[in-house]
Amino acid sequence: MNLQDKVAIITGASKGIGKEISLKFGESGIKLVLAARNKALLTNLKNEIESKFTTEVLIIPTDITKENQVTTMVNKTIEKFKKIDILINNAGVGRFSRIDQFSIEDYNFIMDVNVKGVFLTTKYVVPHMIRRESGHIINISSIAGKNGFKTGTLYSASKHAIQGFTWSLREDLKEYKIKVTAICPGSVLTSFGGKSPDYVEWSIQPEDIAHACHYLVTESDFVNTAELIIKPRFNPRKIQ
Repeated sequence: MNLQDKVAIITGASKGIGKEISLKFGESGIKLVLAARNKALLTNLKNEIESKFTTEVLIIPTDITKENQVTTMVNKTIEKFKKIDILINNAGVGRFSRIDQFSIEDYNFIMDVNVKGVFLTTKYVVPHMIRRESGHIINISSIAGKNGFKTGTLYSASKHAIQGFTWSLREDLKEYKIKVTAICPGSVLTSFGGKSPDYVEWSIQPEDIAHACHYLVTESDFVNTAELIIKPRFNPRKIQ
């Protein structure tokens, strides 16, 4: 498969898992559209990718909870690259507490980014994939979308929503030859969720998730991996 012909949008691209996916895809020559709220971090990442690899990078500062910003991102992608082959719905947030200690603002923040944001990006990308009867949507979910955990009521609820969204989306789009996959990682070693730099646990590196995404977009056209559950082995490491 010639990945240099592919165009990928990656949300939450500026750091953590999104950054590693961007670097992995850049290494493969995939044309990149990097979306996140922080323009400075996106610019730094663009410069890093272009200094290492020969691929095109378009950065579009985007708040995926804002419909007008999402439509702008999609329109600019089509204007530059004429198509969208891959959508990585990676942007996500987490706040963790006992249920009675959450605020309404906590609820809105988590659901807006983790659920509404995925809905909006997918809604506006899908018509371009349907038109070409081709594409792959990868939703970065979580093992929390399959199991609950202490202090995780809101986060786990948002990821359960993404699981249901992904399962149903696959049924909507399979007649158009569009693949849909959920990746459900266990604990990933990033600063997500307020983990301290001394955080040591059974953990996955962000590049492990990037490797999984790369595997998915290179698998046979006759295969659609519906879900990947990625669990860590014990390897005590600190956050980079």
